[in-house]
Amino acid sequence: MRKNRTSAPNWKTTLGGTLLSMSLVISAVPSMALADSISVQEPEAQVQTQVLTPSAPAYALTDSIQASLKSLSVSKSADGTRIGAVVRLHNNTTQMKRVPDYEIRVKASDGSEYKITPSASNPKSMLAMENVELTGMVTVDRQDDITLTGMSFVEVDEYVYPKQETVRLTLPITSVWNTAKPDITDPSFVKAWGDTFMVPESPSPIKFTPSSLSEQTDDKGVHTQVVTILAENPGKASETVPGFRLDGKAGDQIFTGKRADTNPIVLAAGDRKYIQYLIPTDKDIKLDSLLLMTTETFSASAGAAGSAGGAAGAAAGTQSTTPGFDVGRLKINVSEAAVTLPNTLPAYTIGTPIAFDPLNRLMNSGTQVSLMELHMHENTGSGFKSVVAKFRLQNKSDQTVTLPAFQTELLGSDGSSYAGTRQTATAANLMPNLSYVVSYSFMVPASEKGEQLGIKLLDNLTSAPYSTTIAGFQTAVQVDNVDSSEMAFYPFNVKLNDWTLSAYTNPGLPITYSYKLKMDLNVDRVEDVVVDANFPKFTIELVDGLGRTLGSQSVPFTGTGMLISGEQTVQINNIKTEQQEYPLTIKLYETIDTPNGEAKRLVKTLQQ
Repeated sequence: MRKNRTSAPNWKTTLGGTLLSMSLVISAVPSMALADSISVQEPEAQVQTQVLTPSAPAYALTDSIQASLKSLSVSKSADGTRIGAVVRLHNNTTQMKRVPDYEIRVKASDGSEYKITPSASNPKSMLAMENVELTGMVTVDRQDDITLTGMSFVEVDEYVYPKQETVRLTLPITSVWNTAKPDITDPSFVKAWGDTFMVPESPSPIKFTPSSLSEQTDDKGVHTQVVTILAENPGKASETVPGFRLDGKAGDQIFTGKRADTNPIVLAAGDRKYIQYLIPTDKDIKLDSLLLMTTETFSASAGAAGSAGGAAGAAAGTQSTTPGFDVGRLKINVSEAAVTLPNTLPAYTIGTPIAFDPLNRLMNSGTQVSLMELHMHENTGSGFKSVVAKFRLQNKSDQTVTLPAFQTELLGSDGSSYAGTRQTATAANLMPNLSYVVSYSFMVPASEKGEQLGIKLLDNLTSAPYSTTIAGFQTAVQVDNVDSSEMAFYPFNVKLNDWTLSAYTNPGLPITYSYKLKMDLNVDRVEDVVVDANFPKFTIELVDGLGRTLGSQSVPFTGTGMLISGEQTVQINNIKTEQQEYPLTIKLYETIDTPNGEAKRLVKTLQQ
């Protein structure tokens, strides 16, 4: 009786579905996915660029099975050169088929030939119309460059002498991922920023579009490039997002990335979702491109001798999973469109509702946000300016909602970004049909003119500690007329009709002085907005002729001692001087308490 031949290599099942010969990729999405930039357009109005991403061609292995080369990788280590390969087979029939018992070999340009050791987890049979994949690896004890030129399926009959080898199929090799030269030059697999793509050699119908790229630094000083990708499922059934990572490339440097959410992500039919990828880099690294990487797994059999027969014969025994190998699938060029500049953001009119990304997970649909004030103040002698932004949050619904705790970022005219500091305390909830004001302050260089600024609103809770842009616009600071009698403290307008400043001596020793500022005011509330103890204050500051601050006093807009219409006297004690000073300059500020200290905006200057 003839002995059984070496059992067939095992095969691993893919996600299923027939192999598509071509994948249609459409690119027409701008760099920043804001509410107005990701809205669905009518087909006849949409300008589309069609980019065909070819899949590997399939060849007849038998009369019922087709074969194609999915992945081929060459990497070097201390042990030598490792070659990894994945071959996809497709059963064309409506019946189960046994996987052919063929060796897979690769050939180098110098004539060398290497047999690929199959993974112990490869399947042995194929269901009707099924796709399966064969994974294999081999390590060669050589450190010189190996150029692979072909792959062959060889039927070996070891039970005759001499043994007979028959080449059943030869596959051409057009692409090899070389970890020593990690790059992709085939134009079919190079995408511009904003192009929509699908993962090559994946049966998943999910489409991906690069949305934003930002450098973020955590509290430990670690610099991370955060890439946000919009994923969309155009199919009619739920789909799991394919597992891949994005590596960053800057010149010859490669920075390994990972997906922020390591849990499986499932998109329902027609669903869209942002996915973040994290790429730790050195400081001030500017990425040239992103490499979409997939990892092929490999299971080695215990005691495998490195041959296909040894691994397959031990398939039923103990298995150990090795790291496998990585393959670069796609390159995404990082252009200036990936970096947000103020002039690339939509124009905005102060006081109007801000357009939020409809996919954001922070803002309630019934909450409307508007920027009501944006002022810049020069801090004399400090080397920087302060920018203060005041946002109105309106609850348009009939239910109480949580006050959204969004973060802000200011973009200077040169593209530099400055994190906003939110006022120290705010209300927890927003009542139905009411409005609330939240202030943010920014420190910018003294050279900033404020004529063309960008403001981004960020969600730093959903993917903490990393943030996602949920809105953005360009605007300019409002110019305060410090000579005008009217002062704006949204939602209040304060008109100063008259004022007098007088000094008096405090009783006791040593002799100290205090000042009284008597003002005749008109205080008008221009809009019905909730004002509580967290609201900014009206602050009076006395400055001597040398520019030294002698003392100050703050007056709230609500509660005890609040600012009112008519005559009001404010007493300024604890003056830092041993004698009365004259003349004094009176500076009127709007002050806000922030975690970084008090932020103030100069609204008026009075000269004694």
